Amino acid sequence: MSSSAGRGFAKKYGQVFLRNREIAIYEVNLLNREYSSVLEIGPGEGALTEVLLENGFTVYAVEPDHRFVDILRTRFASQIEAGKLSVVQENILDMQARSCENIIGNIPYMITAAIVFKIFDFDFKEAVLMVQKEFAAKACAKPGSREAARISYSLQLRADVEYIRTVPRVFFDPVPAVDSAIIRIVPKRLEEGIDLEKADELLRAIFSARRKKLGTVLKGIKHEYASLRGEDLSMEMFLDLCRNFRKND
Repeated sequence: MSSSAGRGFAKKYGQVFLRNREIAIYEVNLLNREYSSVLEIGPGEGALTEVLLENGFTVYAVEPDHRFVDILRTRFASQIEAGKLSVVQENILDMQARSCENIIGNIPYMITAAIVFKIFDFDFKEAVLMVQKEFAAKACAKPGSREAARISYSLQLRADVEYIRTVPRVFFDPVPAVDSAIIRIVPKRLEEGIDLEKADELLRAIFSARRKKLGTVLKGIKHEYASLRGEDLSMEMFLDLCRNFRKND
């Protein structure tokens, strides 16, 4: 089957294909070897899958496009027979909650945020993901800094997020218009007294009018926050706001 199989689906969601084995090795080496099983998101033609199997991981690969599924099942038939690889035709966004240890994947640009937040439906130890560089910068931006965005707070409520390295666009096919970056996500215990639904609702309100002062956007907040804007809030300040804010109807 042609290596271009499945490219229609990939193009629709901004997916590009890693063509540098050293980067694939680098990604896999970031995984915690205490955990032997890996959920791989969107393996495509199997660049990461191959390196994972070479390093002794047991891989559960979730791929939505049947053409890539056929390629993977042919290419890695012996590993599937040996029980080291499972290839499942499914969209990760439609998967039911499940337990896994490591999560890895080179994530399509157009649905990056949806996938990153979807993985919190799973019981996992850590994730190593290749994402668009701009997304990575926002995901890892320090709350209270000029670079901070809604996603910085929302993601860092749920996990410790680390920007590992930039990956130049020339390592992909087709060559995208932007660079990529590798990030590590390690889930953390939710802060006491924090309701995620309420926190996300506050973030939507704050960052839908990010240039406005919080006293204008949110009625009834503590006076010390009223003159601030969303990106002025440290994580500690935002957590305090979540615990104490009462909507003024």
